[in-house]
Amino acid sequence: MFNLPNLILERFSFERSNENFRVKNLIILIIALLLYLLNNNLLHSLNWFFTFYFNDLLAIIVLLSFLNVVYPFKLTNLWIIIIVTILASFVWEYVALFIKSGSIFDYMDIISYFASMAIYLALLYFIEGKINTSF
Repeated sequence: MFNLPNLILERFSFERSNENFRVKNLIILIIALLLYLLNNNLLHSLNWFFTFYFNDLLAIIVLLSFLNVVYPFKLTNLWIIIIVTILASFVWEYVALFIKSGSIFDYMDIISYFASMAIYLALLYFIEGKINTSF
């Protein structure tokens, strides 16, 4: 009759994640984490961008590639990726104010998260050959 999970899967065109897709996302995740370590140990002293925003530029790439490694479906839908980015921005920039002392709100961090999302979407297009925009 009316099967909501199948309807949602069909609506957003979720595909089962395959080994090749997961391996490529694992490679993206490892490279992003290596860049994070490189920034924390070396690059952060170069200029203000590396000190304040480079790790934020890697944040959504790390989050989405990690989710695509562990989640059984491919997270390739543009709208789902935008929602994940908005939720992560809200938690990292607003909720963190109440959890971590010394946290501050910085709109440039949010811009960095969305730039990170755009970079991940470009990588996803390179991996998949398309971006799922179904709604």
